[in-house]
Amino acid sequence: MNCLIVDDDPALRSMLGFSLESEGCSILEAASREQALACLSENDIQVVVLDMGMPPAEHSPDEGLAVLDWLSRHISKIKTIVLTGQNVEATSYLALKHGAFDFLEKPVDNLSLLQAVKRACLFYDQEEKLKDQEGLHKVSIDVSLGEGVKHVRNSAEEKLVRQVLMQTQFNVHETARLLGLKRENVYYLIKKYSIDRDDEAFSD
Repeated sequence: MNCLIVDDDPALRSMLGFSLESEGCSILEAASREQALACLSENDIQVVVLDMGMPPAEHSPDEGLAVLDWLSRHISKIKTIVLTGQNVEATSYLALKHGAFDFLEKPVDNLSLLQAVKRACLFYDQEEKLKDQEGLHKVSIDVSLGEGVKHVRNSAEEKLVRQVLMQTQFNVHETARLLGLKRENVYYLIKKYSIDRDDEAFSD
């Protein structure tokens, strides 16, 4: 899996890149919107980790939003995880509205980053399978952004858990492994979203 890290802080890029490389990701780096777009145009990338505040507008999300808008127009299948440091609620809402897959609040811990990238990779792979098998191009999240960031994330989380449970034929141990979670966390999510192994989707 190829991952592009976009951040103007070289130390942070190095730290994030090291964490992801240890999990088998191939890392590319960019320090600005211009470098990011050039890298995206020239390489096959599946996941982008994107800082929203970069020069010349470090204190606004404009540069990050510009990257998201470009991705939506040109390579919408790429999954973008945005990093937010200021005005987290407002910035993450804008990022999701402009096509981001997920968001993390700075400072980012390694475990949260790895789990977010793993989820993004799973979604990317599922969408590619759907495209190949059924001609579908995107796993949609059926929720209005007006409902807020929490509802969007919950909808994405539920859809992903259901997809992986279906893929593993409701094997909780294998689902936990694929999602990078503990089995008790998977049981919690099954209960949280009232997922029943007797549902029609799992019994086909």
